[in-house]
Amino acid sequence: MSEKALTNHHSALLVLLQGHGVFRAGQWSQQAIIHHGLQHGSQIPCIQMALQAHYDVIVLNPNDNFVELKMEKEWNGLLTQNIESSSLKMVQGGSFFSLQHPPECIPKRCSNTPEEHMAYIWDYFISKTEGLVFMDLLVRRRWEVMSKVYAVALIDSEHHVGHQLGSDGQLLAWIKHHCREWVTSPKPLDKPAAAVFKREFPMVSAGTEKYSLAPSSSLQSIFKYFKKALKAKTTINFSRMPIATRSSTKRKQSA
Repeated sequence: MSEKALTNHHSALLVLLQGHGVFRAGQWSQQAIIHHGLQHGSQIPCIQMALQAHYDVIVLNPNDNFVELKMEKEWNGLLTQNIESSSLKMVQGGSFFSLQHPPECIPKRCSNTPEEHMAYIWDYFISKTEGLVFMDLLVRRRWEVMSKVYAVALIDSEHHVGHQLGSDGQLLAWIKHHCREWVTSPKPLDKPAAAVFKREFPMVSAGTEKYSLAPSSSLQSIFKYFKKALKAKTTINFSRMPIATRSSTKRKQSA
């Protein structure tokens, strides 16, 4: 996170959330990093633009959900603390415990899943100052999200509004006015993009048909969207924040 992300209440806070899968903090697409470089596959350009616009930044790491047990002392420490796990099988033998097939890693506390990670960071960091994961957060923390988040940019998101939000008219009305999605399309950047199913908020072209290049191709447009949304919300408490999310559950040809 940027130096004053949790203390500067007079600037907008940009929260970056990548897609589900192998992507780690600061990555949009590993394939784009390999074939096109960090300027296209990483979140570095987005962070640089945010800092130039005087935003503070928090980069989430929702896919890092487990910690490896590399040291015997760490493993023994778990035993002495009587931590129980469905994957941990202990057999009592005399006055000691022997371990059968020890796992290589254990779930991180309060971060077992991307959804849990997002809720934890919101509760203990962001709320005191994410597409599918953000929609889950919206349901869990309805009033806080609607009062603090002023814009959400999704990139080829695989969220399920009908399943996650149901027919909740209040939430549907909120996302209609505060969310926009950039999708891979042969159309020029920002042109309305056709959808197979009805979308609950505006959907526009990312300016590329390559899935891995969608974040870098739409970056300038996304920041214009944030700037416009921020300007429209200047009369509201400045603790609101834009959120940029990326889904990776739907893969497309992007070589």
